[in-house]
Amino acid sequence: MTKSRTGNSKFLKAYNEAGILDLIRMKQPVSRAELSKKTGLSPTAIGVIVLSLLEKGYIHETGTGESKGGRKPVMLELKPDSYYSVGLDIDVDSIQFVLTDITGRLVHEGSVPLAVNTADSAVKASESCINDIMDRFSINRERMLGIGISVPGMVDSISHRVVLAPNLGWEDEDPAGMLRERLQLPVYMENEAMSSAICENWIGACQKASNFVCVNIKSGIGAGIFTGGMPYRGTSGSAGEVGHIVVDENGPRCGCGNYGCLETMASTGRVVEKARKMVRQGVVSSLNDLENVDAMSLENIAAAARAGDGAAMNLLDETARYLGIALSNLVNTLNPSRIVLGKDFTVYGDLVMGTLRSVIDGKALKRPATNVELLISEKGDRASTLGAAIIPLKKLFGR
Repeated sequence: MTKSRTGNSKFLKAYNEAGILDLIRMKQPVSRAELSKKTGLSPTAIGVIVLSLLEKGYIHETGTGESKGGRKPVMLELKPDSYYSVGLDIDVDSIQFVLTDITGRLVHEGSVPLAVNTADSAVKASESCINDIMDRFSINRERMLGIGISVPGMVDSISHRVVLAPNLGWEDEDPAGMLRERLQLPVYMENEAMSSAICENWIGACQKASNFVCVNIKSGIGAGIFTGGMPYRGTSGSAGEVGHIVVDENGPRCGCGNYGCLETMASTGRVVEKARKMVRQGVVSSLNDLENVDAMSLENIAAAARAGDGAAMNLLDETARYLGIALSNLVNTLNPSRIVLGKDFTVYGDLVMGTLRSVIDGKALKRPATNVELLISEKGDRASTLGAAIIPLKKLFGR
């Protein structure tokens, strides 16, 4: 057999194994006969592929299913705790991490402080974190599928380099490459909002949605966009920078040089800044009772609003109105079936969903506005970290 034919044969085998493994993931528990029926592959071919997957430990037999006559079929499922993946979410002063197994089950999570905010220090902290996880759970390198890293910035989806991450102060950095060299494991880099979208698509609210948007709100505001069931990144990878949609031309100057960008009106830092200013100006609010106004948090503001504080509620409603203006643009241009709002929005989202819905219904075109569902992420602050961990799993399943 020639090298070309050998290469093609190996590729076809890997392709078929990934496809069958993904089908088992989606349909489990599933029998060999069902796999043959759904794929069109012969029972013999399915038997060979399943045997290979069993030998590698990706799947296991889990008992018998129902039979319409004859022997009961042996059912197949992914084998929990057989292979693992780690997700890292790098922020300004910390790194969140999760360990998941091949099924996507969360095994372990935590965070480590990041004293110096450089790519090199982040890589060193990440390496230490991953080695600790592998030691604690006795995971050898053969059972580690890979590492996914989420960062708040533009990422080259081909090279996995960080093009620009303003909040981290990074430009043209390659932490994935550095970590890959240190650990000798596959390492993938992804934009934070897109990581959240991957999470929602794989194990969250958008598993059956082909066209959806995940919006992350914290110190910055970004969106992960899926169209036709695939991530949409744009020409240069900057799709989803919704934080720079202008929502008030008379608003404050943004770091990008423009005025009244969504980030300057609705980011977490801006909301807290407005609340502090409100207190210092003597506006009647229970927030005046805080011992240290400078230590005020978004949680304080949301708690006050829930307790009936009108000033706090008005501030959150105003924030939702600005957010609604930006989301109306997304509804008109992308026509998504779902918009999932996450990160810090989960702290107060339930208080302002009515306002948000009203603004979108009033400003977006009627048909796309009627068809879009607004959701608060059930994954909370972990969505991007979980999404990062899912990236190596997607590679395994050929997705």
